[in-house]
Amino acid sequence: MKRVFFALLTFALGAGAYAAFALRDTGMVHVPAGPAVLGYVYYTGLYGPMPYEVGGYWIDRLEVSNADYAAFVEATDHAPQAFSDDPEFNQPAQAVTGVLHADAEAYCAWAGKRLPREVEWEKAARGTDGRLYPWGDEATLEFAKITGDAPDVVDTHPGDLSPYGVRNMAGNVAEWVADTREARAGRCLDTNAAPRDATPEMKQLLAALAAANGGELPALCTVPAAADESIPSEPCAYIKGNSWDGRPHMTVASNRLWDYTNSYAEFVGFRCAKGE
Repeated sequence: MKRVFFALLTFALGAGAYAAFALRDTGMVHVPAGPAVLGYVYYTGLYGPMPYEVGGYWIDRLEVSNADYAAFVEATDHAPQAFSDDPEFNQPAQAVTGVLHADAEAYCAWAGKRLPREVEWEKAARGTDGRLYPWGDEATLEFAKITGDAPDVVDTHPGDLSPYGVRNMAGNVAEWVADTREARAGRCLDTNAAPRDATPEMKQLLAALAAANGGELPALCTVPAAADESIPSEPCAYIKGNSWDGRPHMTVASNRLWDYTNSYAEFVGFRCAKGE
């Protein structure tokens, strides 16, 4: 969707929000504290677009590579990634995949870091101005690695660059984030999703979506039914970003996926963050 309403959302964010920030140490960039316009009007992600107050933090400029993960395995005797013997997925400079959520947490802890929270990941990808993609609002999807047979090396696709200088947040591999929930009946959501108060800008977007959908809001814009607490639950975690195995609509930075925490995939990797 073309940028129509996002200009209304940049109030109080300031021109300095668009600047790239220098590396503090090898491989990390700084994202300063302050508001950022995040989310979308679907209940499958952060609800918005609206300003979220996010504290300052550092985040890896690149996805964790197989070489990075191998150093962790060597140092800790942790189990290797699931595809460590597969030459299609185990090249040293490729983004690591085949890791459980707990594996990603363990690697980040070993590196003196942690997984980013969803709001941190999305701010690092979108900046503060509510843009749809790391590079802006145009669907220039050739900037990102969203097709192919395997991940690329982590320091590729220079067009897939966020306002803070973070690489490959729209494609290559989707990424585990810290946020966990309990999945019931195939849904990894908050147990009970309450209605959310819409800002004027969100109401404008909802009206546009309804008009394009025959006068009815898309199902993803409506409040999900409360989870049936009698259904056994399993831990799940959120995943952000599109991947080499994704679909075009998943490239927007507000998109959220999920998986069970005891699962891994050939298209899911991660990067780490740390507080100020």
